[in-house]
Amino acid sequence: MTNFDVIEAYIEDFTKWAYRNSRGTAKITNNTIVITSVVETNNIVEDDSKPYSDLTIRVTGVTENKHLIVRQGRGKPETHIKKDGVYTFKDNNLYFGFGVSVIGECNITITQLPTSILKDFSGNGNHAYLYGGKGKLNSGMGVYKFDFLSDLLINSAYLPYTERQYDSICSLAGHPNSWLFQYKSLTDIPTFKVEVKGIVNDRFVYRYYDENGNRGKEIIINKDGIYELPISYSVENNTGVGIVCNNNNICQDNVCFTQIPDYPNQLCYDGSMCAVVYEFPILTDYTIIADRTWFNIRDISCFIGKRNTSGDNLGAFEFEFRANRTFSFGGSNVIIFADNNIVYQTKNSYNGTEIKPGSLDDTDVLIIGAAQRNVNNKIQDPYIGCHGNILLFNRSLTEYEISWVKNNMMCSKQQEHDIDL
Repeated sequence: MTNFDVIEAYIEDFTKWAYRNSRGTAKITNNTIVITSVVETNNIVEDDSKPYSDLTIRVTGVTENKHLIVRQGRGKPETHIKKDGVYTFKDNNLYFGFGVSVIGECNITITQLPTSILKDFSGNGNHAYLYGGKGKLNSGMGVYKFDFLSDLLINSAYLPYTERQYDSICSLAGHPNSWLFQYKSLTDIPTFKVEVKGIVNDRFVYRYYDENGNRGKEIIINKDGIYELPISYSVENNTGVGIVCNNNNICQDNVCFTQIPDYPNQLCYDGSMCAVVYEFPILTDYTIIADRTWFNIRDISCFIGKRNTSGDNLGAFEFEFRANRTFSFGGSNVIIFADNNIVYQTKNSYNGTEIKPGSLDDTDVLIIGAAQRNVNNKIQDPYIGCHGNILLFNRSLTEYEISWVKNNMMCSKQQEHDIDL
């Protein structure tokens, strides 16, 4: 997965579809259609222009007696949706759209699911749909200290000799002997790593301020490689922090500086992003094991949960909830969050500490990065941090089995000896 894959995106824009308001009433956004009344059972909203994309939708509000009808032209049969759920339609064509089986009032919602997906590698098809991903800074794969598209000052005269993306900046041949960039920020500039490629003749210098407010020792960049650039402390006139092309005349090479993120192989959440699995199997027992790092544990935060969208059922678990709690089938337990990155919970244990389950039934939703994404698409109790692998089992594993999973499936290096009780 790349940062591009994390960005919330949709294959269609429903506002560009044909709205046949003589046939009924609907509220339409770019990714949602809510049909509220029906005058005739033909399509109320339909796609009347190419291309006709494959589409995955989540439908709510239908019943056996008042169901959604999916129609399209060119001889394709109708699909009658009589149960809330997730549906995928492929090889669609002209006039693909939605109607309702009964004339009168209704409240049927068709929600297009995003193309950004966190894949389930178990083979069970429980893929999570990503909402709110930005694909930069701490919302995506790894944590980046800067957005080079917005955090840098560049002389407008030098723009023809500069190329930028959110995570990289390139000095092109012909760049004047001057600043490649300076930081806009007047606060401390954190230490970060860059990979440099393309140097043959050129010489660059990183300029910064030390903790005493004096110019730090210049970092010379005169060959390809990885460089760790030190923190630059804020001073009253914090100007001139950045990288300079320091040749005698002009830069001759095409040289790129690419940020190396922290947590490069983990998915990171900034408090406005989450991943949701719909139609997840109902659990009566479980073990969840995750490689996670919290950045900000708050009174309103949750790592993973199974609360439904209406919020009236907490489900099988809310794993690491609001600073000092965890839930198991509705049973609230006070805990101390484990410092180690790989943590687990079963129906009766949080990381080896006994917890007491309640008696609630489970739901068919799994959410990573929040306690809930409610019916208004708002994230509640968001998580700020990163995670690697997450494994979920439909029974309570033994301590030995958990130890084996941690050692053999969760990490690249040995953690500890398997526990055999």
